[in-house]
Amino acid sequence: MAIKESSDELNPTVVTSKAIATSPLTTRSAKDYVALTVATCGVGYLPIAPGTWGSLVGVGIYLLLQSSLFRFIQQLNEGSFLRFQPLPAFISAQLVVITLITLVGIWAASRTEKLLGRKDPGKVVIDEVAGQLIALLPLVPRVDPGWMSILFAYLLF
Repeated sequence: MAIKESSDELNPTVVTSKAIATSPLTTRSAKDYVALTVATCGVGYLPIAPGTWGSLVGVGIYLLLQSSLFRFIQQLNEGSFLRFQPLPAFISAQLVVITLITLVGIWAASRTEKLLGRKDPGKVVIDEVAGQLIALLPLVPRVDPGWMSILFAYLLF
């Protein structure tokens, strides 16, 4: 009899007839390395507070998206008779990025769980990246106080 542990504290531990957690896989393919890279975002292997560093990766993605998208829309509006509003375009881009990170993160985290042989390993920080981006979603770029609102959203998350 195997014991199925739950990461949710409201769900009790359940005894099952077959093993839930398998032993870690020893042979790895290229997809396995891609899954490990995506799931850990490069900071999951840090010994101290990998989730906090994962949230900082989310802030970095937000700042990169903000600067590049606003610069792109400004250049697009200069040479065209069409005018794009930057805020709706930025919110749409944020939602697309959050959706892509979430979907790719689900695949990568599931594969990493099988590779490491543990349920919800601490090395997986892609969920913190997506969560931080969701926490930054209500901010209005170039209207809010800027870095203070980003810092406040980071600390609250």
